[in-house]
Amino acid sequence: MTARAGIGAWVLAAGLWLGLSLAAHAGPMPPAGAAASRAAPVHPFLYLPSLRRDSDAAHHVLIAAFVPDGLAGDEGDEAFALQNTGSGTLNLGGWTITDGEAAATLPALAVPPGGLVWCSRSAAAFRRFWGRSPACEYEEDTDAAVPNASGGAPRLANDGDELQLLTPGGAVVDAVAFGAADGAVPGWQGPALAYYQGNPRFARAGQVFYRLFDPATLLPFADTDTAADWAQGSSDAARGRRAAYPGWDLATLSTPFHIRWPLSPPPAQVVVAPDNSFAAVRDLFAGAQTSIHIETYDLDHPDLARLLAQRAAAGVDVLVLLEGAPVGGLTDATRWAARQIAGAGGKVLFMVNDIGDADDRYAYLHAKMAVVDGHTLLVASENFGPESMPLDAVDGATLGRRGYALQVTDIGLAARAEAILAADADRRFPDIFPWQASHPVYGPPPPGYAPPEPGDLSGYTVRHPAPLQAADLTEAYLFTAPEASLTPGPLLDLIARAGPGDSISTAQLSEQPYWGAGASSAVRDPNPRLEALIAAARRGARVRLLLDSFFDRPDDARSNLATAVYVNTLARSEGLDLAARLANPTGAGLHGKLHLLALGDERWVVTGSLNGGEVSAKLNREVGLAVQSRSAYDYLLGVFQADWNAPAPTAP
Repeated sequence: MTARAGIGAWVLAAGLWLGLSLAAHAGPMPPAGAAASRAAPVHPFLYLPSLRRDSDAAHHVLIAAFVPDGLAGDEGDEAFALQNTGSGTLNLGGWTITDGEAAATLPALAVPPGGLVWCSRSAAAFRRFWGRSPACEYEEDTDAAVPNASGGAPRLANDGDELQLLTPGGAVVDAVAFGAADGAVPGWQGPALAYYQGNPRFARAGQVFYRLFDPATLLPFADTDTAADWAQGSSDAARGRRAAYPGWDLATLSTPFHIRWPLSPPPAQVVVAPDNSFAAVRDLFAGAQTSIHIETYDLDHPDLARLLAQRAAAGVDVLVLLEGAPVGGLTDATRWAARQIAGAGGKVLFMVNDIGDADDRYAYLHAKMAVVDGHTLLVASENFGPESMPLDAVDGATLGRRGYALQVTDIGLAARAEAILAADADRRFPDIFPWQASHPVYGPPPPGYAPPEPGDLSGYTVRHPAPLQAADLTEAYLFTAPEASLTPGPLLDLIARAGPGDSISTAQLSEQPYWGAGASSAVRDPNPRLEALIAAARRGARVRLLLDSFFDRPDDARSNLATAVYVNTLARSEGLDLAARLANPTGAGLHGKLHLLALGDERWVVTGSLNGGEVSAKLNREVGLAVQSRSAYDYLLGVFQADWNAPAPTAP
C-alpha cells in the first residue's frame, strides 16, 4: 500500500473547507479534462484604480471560493478564499481585493505552493460556522491572533456583485461576477455566476461558490475567466450543478480512500438484511473491547440500544452521532435508545438546525456506518432499527427491509472512517448538540414510554441465514457524499468501464429518472448515475435495475415507476440489454443501495447509504464502500437474482 499524498499535502492546500489531516492512498480517481485556455479581453470598470490585466507569469493566484450570503445574522462570515497555483511561496501583503466600492489591502500572508487562505469580515463569525479561524479579517477586529486587512471592507450584495484581485501595483489578476452583476468586469467573461438552486433544497444562505478543482492536485482546472470554471456554473451533471456549504471537507474527502491488499486480504463479512443482519451487528457490537463509534441517520432498535448501553457500562467508549431531524421527526423509540446509551456512560450527539444559530452542514446526516475497536468498519445501507434488523429472522421467517452491509477489518479503512466521524461530530460546530436529560426534543421519551415488544412477523422465508465470510478482498474505496459521490467518485468510474461482455446489477430504494426541479426532465437535468448505467448498456453491457415498490409513489414524476418506464422504453427503442423492474422481495421494502459490477475478470460490490437522488449525492452526508471480491459479488448476485425473480410477500 503506497501513499498518494501525505498529511503535509493536505495542510499546504489549507483544507479547502475544513481540512482533515488525512493521507489518501494509492489510486486517485482520474480528473475530468481540463477546461479551455484563458482569454482576457478588457472591459471598462470605473471603480478600479487600474484597468490593466496582469500577464506576469509569477502571479499565479486565483479567487478560489467566496461566500456572499453568510449564515451569521450580520453576515460577518462573508468571506473569500485565495489560492496560490504557482510553484513558489507567494506573499499577499499589499495585494487588494475589491467589490468595486471598497478595497481591502491584505496583510502579509505567506501562501505556499498550492496553499489556500480564507479571509472574512469577522474572524469570530467565520470560526462559528467553519470550525476554524480565517487567515485574515477585513472589517472587524474580533481576534487579536488573526491579522487584519487595511483600507475599506468589501460587502458583497447577496443578490449579486463582483470581486477583483489586484497586485500591489494595481494590476488585475483575477475576477468573478455573480448574481445580478452584469459581468462587465476586467478579468471576467460572459454571464455572471448564479447561485445553484436547480433543486430547491439548495439554500442561498451560506452557499459557497467554489472553483472546480483536480482532486489529485487540489489545484483548480485551467482558468477560462467564465462561469464554467465554477461548481455553480458548470453544466457537467456529475461534477458541476452544485454548491458547497461551510464546514464541508471537499479538499480532504474529494479523493476516496483507496487501498489494495495484493497478498493478505483482510477479514471481511457480507451481510444481508433482513435475513442475517441483526445477528451480525449484534455480534460485532458484543465483541467490542475498547470502542464502538456509530454515525447513522437513526438508531431505534431496542435490543441494539440495550447492548450498546451494556458495553458502555462495561467501559467501552460508545459514541453515536444521529440526524437530529429525520423525516417525520425524532421518534420516542430513538429518544429511548439515546437515553439508554447516554445513561450508561455513552455519548449521543445529534446534528441539528434548531438550537441557537445552528445551521446543519448537510441536508441530512444519512450515513450508516460503525467502527469497532479502531480496526473493523461496517458500512451499511440500513439504519440500526427493527425493520432492517428484525429479531425473528433467526427463526427462518420474517418481514423486513432488504438491505446490505460490508464489514471489513482493516486499520486504514477504519482510521479514515473515524476521521470522517470525528469531523462530522466536531463540537466546534454549532450544529452538534448532545443528548440532554432535560431537553424536550433531544432528550428522553415521555414518562412511562417503553419500546413495543417485537411482533411475530412472517411472510418472507429467510433465504440467506448466515453472512458470507469473504476471504478474497483485493481492493477497496471508502467514499463520501457530497465530496466524492459522483465525479470524482468510484461508482461512476467503475460504471464507465463497463462494455461488451460486462454486466451491472443494481438494487435501489430510489433511482430518480431526472434531477433538478420537480417539473424538469432527463434532458434538462439528467441523473448522472442513471445515465451512466444507460450509457453502459449502449456500450454493450448487460444492465439490470431492481427498484423498490413498497415506498414508491407511482404518481410522482420522479418515482421508481417513472424510472422503470423511462429505462424500459429506451431499451426497447434502442435494442439494449437493459431492463428495470419494481420489487418488494422481503415484504417491508427494498431499502438497499447496491451495485454489482462484473468488469472483465474483476468483480466489484458497491454499497452504502446513497440513494439515487440529487440531495443524496450533493447535499447529504453519505458513506459508501466499494470492494473488489469475487466471493462477495457471487453471494450478492445470488441475492439479487432471487429478488429479481421472487414474487412480493404479503405485508401486514
